[in-house]
Amino acid sequence: MRKQERHRLITRLLNEHDIKRQEDFVRVLAGEGVKVTQATISRDIKEMKLIKVPSTNGGYRYSVPLKNEENLSERLNELLQEAFLSTDQMEKMVVLKTLPGNASAAANLIEKFFNKKLFAVLNDDDSVLMIARSEDNAKELYQEISSRSQKE
Repeated sequence: MRKQERHRLITRLLNEHDIKRQEDFVRVLAGEGVKVTQATISRDIKEMKLIKVPSTNGGYRYSVPLKNEENLSERLNELLQEAFLSTDQMEKMVVLKTLPGNASAAANLIEKFFNKKLFAVLNDDDSVLMIARSEDNAKELYQEISSRSQKE
């Protein structure tokens, strides 16, 4: 697995699991079929700038810094204002049409920003297909992306 894919998986796993130690990352990733060493996880933590925050179960757990989310939101707004063409929704799916060459960047930002609502994100050169976890999540994604693309 490539580093970028592993980083995406780690971000998703942080939202699904209470990961307190580097060894927990190794174990959870192994459960996903990804073999990594503790040294690799240590490098990933530094590169992703993960922080420790209080856990609801006591102690501390790893998390993505909140500042990163604010930056993601700003970057997503800018991209949508510049490259947005249209969006549509059907059941759990939302499709975003962009100017050619912009869908990959949009998919990456959308996946990071809306990861709790998304099951999967696929893209080509000018389209992003978002498959939401529920129909309500799809409606929220559609509305959020539509409103972000119209702000100026």
